[in-house]
Amino acid sequence: MRQHLVPGELVCAQHFDWTDTAIPEPGDGEILVRTLCLSAGPAQRGYLTVGGKGKSGFLPGVSLGDVMRGRGVGVVERSRHPDFAAGDIFVGMLGWQDYSIQRPRADDFVFSGKKVLDPARPLTTELGIVGNAGVTAWFGLFDVARLRAGETVLISAAAGGVGSVAGQIARIRGATRVVGIAGTADKCRWLTDVLGFDAAINYRGDDVDARLRELFPRGVDIFFDNVGGQILDQGLMHLAPGARVVICGWISTDYSAAQLSGPANYRQLLYKRASMQGFVVFDYWSRYPEAERELKAWYRGGRLQNCEQVLDGLEQMPLALQNLFTGANRGIMNCRVAPDP
Repeated sequence: MRQHLVPGELVCAQHFDWTDTAIPEPGDGEILVRTLCLSAGPAQRGYLTVGGKGKSGFLPGVSLGDVMRGRGVGVVERSRHPDFAAGDIFVGMLGWQDYSIQRPRADDFVFSGKKVLDPARPLTTELGIVGNAGVTAWFGLFDVARLRAGETVLISAAAGGVGSVAGQIARIRGATRVVGIAGTADKCRWLTDVLGFDAAINYRGDDVDARLRELFPRGVDIFFDNVGGQILDQGLMHLAPGARVVICGWISTDYSAAQLSGPANYRQLLYKRASMQGFVVFDYWSRYPEAERELKAWYRGGRLQNCEQVLDGLEQMPLALQNLFTGANRGIMNCRVAPDP
């Protein structure tokens, strides 16, 4: 990385240097992984902030001169680890680079890596619909929200990576009404016409409160929130008795330079006997197979649409990350580095 971000600044190519070095050799207990695809996630922006202190709450920022942090899927080229062989598919913290040395760790939180035993195709899906995005949506809906058939579901940032999967899962599992909130008319049409949402609200063009009253006359049973800020506040005003609010992210406010305040309508949690809970998907690392089995069955059976957007080339990673904060992305944002083997 060449330079840190200042508050309010967008990620772009000028923040990075592109360098060439010799491909390293793995030592004992290590594997050499060739990167096939990298994913872009909002937390990555926090790694780039001024002073190297990220706001993600999980990890410190990336130091100047270091490889940018990022999860990816790759293929093992050479192995000196007893559990891995050349040709194995590996998912882990590969970084923004063509090759990386990995020392597989089973329980090291964000740095956990694993062999993919039953890879979905294309392999980009291992970072998206059946990977982190899908798994986040799955545990958020079932472990945190405790979704039951017959309930209503509201999803903010519904045209983003996690939201686009969460809406599909809720429909598959019997939600009676699934509504997404997005930022353009095109994204709203995509949610309803392609992904099967019952309705979508354009927060830039619609009266959000009026639309929520219209679409949820008895209130929202599950509010899966990915953005925070005003949208969270508006959603809290439309909860059903016993509602569950899932805090998955706060992309609308996390990196704002302005002074932020908490939700003003939190008292609705008391009035409606509702609950609000945040969660971190890596806490479920040991249980990923539970979600992955069902997600892959739905995907291979045609019930779950692959809602990813893939840019081509490692040099496109700054743009892929930038797109998450400008609204230019639709669905899961991935970047293809090399062809699938």
